[in-house]
Amino acid sequence: MGDKPISFRDADGNFVSAADVWNEKKLEELFNRLNPKRALRLAREKKGNEKADREEK
Repeated sequence: MGDKPISFRDADGNFVSAADVWNEKKLEELFNRLNPKRALRLAREKKGNEKADREEK
């Protein structure tokens, strides 16, 4: 077995690379579904960064 790119066929029967399908938005949705606390952590970090930015000004 060698290294093979992950791909599948689309509705038209053409091969599509998985890299073409998994864009940033879909990956974000997948990560948040697999780890629900991730979204809460990211929101908390964003809020903390915004607060720190306001305090610097």
